[in-house]
Amino acid sequence: MPQLSRKERDFLLREQLILDTAQNMIHELGYAHLTMDRVAEAVEYSKGTIYNHFSSKEDLVCSLCCRCMSSLLEMFNRAYRYEGSTRDRFSAIGIAYALYHQLHPLDAQNIQLVKTHGVREKLGVNRLEKLSSLEYEITQICVKLVKEAITSGDIPEHNNIEAATLVFGFWSLHYGGLLLAHSDISLEDLGFNPAINMLWRNAQSLMDAAGWQPLSNGNHNEALFNRLCSDLFPHEIGQLNG
Repeated sequence: MPQLSRKERDFLLREQLILDTAQNMIHELGYAHLTMDRVAEAVEYSKGTIYNHFSSKEDLVCSLCCRCMSSLLEMFNRAYRYEGSTRDRFSAIGIAYALYHQLHPLDAQNIQLVKTHGVREKLGVNRLEKLSSLEYEITQICVKLVKEAITSGDIPEHNNIEAATLVFGFWSLHYGGLLLAHSDISLEDLGFNPAINMLWRNAQSLMDAAGWQPLSNGNHNEALFNRLCSDLFPHEIGQLNG
């Protein structure tokens, strides 16, 4: 890549400052209190300077969303490149999704916010294209891995499982479970285990139903979960435990 000029470096650094400030503001006050005026005041730049980077409040939040999704994509790629069976790697993607949302619940809420029509209709074309591209990359990692499992015979062809259908079920399972985990409902008071553990067990059951080899068993499942966490996500596990 060509070396950036000082002006370009300054632009990128200023943009990251604006994003970090907006992110902190949302975390502390909520989305409703985020305004371009408040961001400009906090970073000590004119509102015109803020608009040189982002066309609207929604555009700014979308950029935050894209930054979060890029981090999630990196975790998915870690899982995809893991030297294990197709089932191990797909299981690791589930851990990555759950870990990211457990560690960054407010950022995960921003991702959901940007999915709404009211926000998307106010986004610029370039920003919307970037968001859509990241969404596509994330889902296609999963679809590609399921197709590998079908081609290799890890998922028997006679089960007539479509890759997109299995990925959608896997995504829906984690999406719904994590929404519950971040709600005001006290899952532990209702007798449920930590969400990441329950999602792991339910995901294994879903893959068993598809005939994805090797089928699960209790002791092996627990050992696999611990190994994947240790091999792929030691930093994230440390953050969660810390």
